[in-house]
Amino acid sequence: MAFLAIVGFISQAEAADQDTCGMSVTVLVSADVTVTDELLAFGDVTVGTSDVNDAPGCTVENTGSARSDYKLQITAWPAAWTVEETADSPSYNEFRLLALFTSSSPPGTGDFIDTGAEDIVKQSAQTTAGDTIYALNAEGATVKGYDCTPTSVRKLWFRFDAPSGTELTTEQWITVTVFAISG
Repeated sequence: MAFLAIVGFISQAEAADQDTCGMSVTVLVSADVTVTDELLAFGDVTVGTSDVNDAPGCTVENTGSARSDYKLQITAWPAAWTVEETADSPSYNEFRLLALFTSSSPPGTGDFIDTGAEDIVKQSAQTTAGDTIYALNAEGATVKGYDCTPTSVRKLWFRFDAPSGTELTTEQWITVTVFAISG
């Protein structure tokens, strides 16, 4: 009987009114984007002039589970042309493309900023949208291409600056890729 009392005493001495357990978890966060370019077209653009794509522009939706910022890059263009990535006017067989996330429908050619290259889409690098990049400075963050919450929708517009001259006189295609990054 003395033996049972000792065993009972030892068991009670090891018990506590609280304890902890540890665990691990990995939260998956995705940065995903869907772009719809409802009939995105410029139509006929005279050499040496600029034009904004027709309405309704591109719809860019954050389909991921994280706040996202968008990056833009020209990823395909006519082989005979080069991409002008500075504020210089496009020369022969050279074009420039500018972009804006904006609620203006459509924005005017003067709304795009080509000095300082804020709104110029490059082929040499991805450029991240910000408060002044690919944006009308006076508009709020809820229409710009950064800090986009899941399911949020932004409108994206383009301005095409035509070459000063070209031998390409048929319809040409330019592709811009929109990248989503966790913001």
